[in-house]
Amino acid sequence: MQEWLSRVWGPNVDDVQRLLVLDQATIHKKQAATNAFEEYDTDMLHVPAGCTSILQPADVYWNKPFKSTLRRLWQQYIREEAQTPKGNLKKPSRQHVLDFVAEVWAAVPEETVARSFNGCSISNALDGSEDGDLHSGL
Repeated sequence: MQEWLSRVWGPNVDDVQRLLVLDQATIHKKQAATNAFEEYDTDMLHVPAGCTSILQPADVYWNKPFKSTLRRLWQQYIREEAQTPKGNLKKPSRQHVLDFVAEVWAAVPEETVARSFNGCSISNALDGSEDGDLHSGL
């Protein structure tokens, strides 16, 4: 996890406390993880077990279309490019996989991602003024 933090999450260049929503994986709950996230000015929010379908923004709002589009691109790759000269299935290159994910991620509107956090009541105003934004599962 330390490598992910340093390479992906990165240092806090804006000097603003950050929030990372995590599932209940054991590694996310270890003291070492808590300490590491503190070093990166990051609060950890653990979604309770069994609640990801109503509290995890990605699961509620955009995971399904993301995965469907990724599946479509993968199937297209298999039909058009994924055979060796002998007709066997050829694994995609790392670059192909990165291209698939980049194309799919670019198709997810930023507004959808932003709205997903309000819809799951993760970043709503504390005064209740945004409670009408909650999705119907809450």
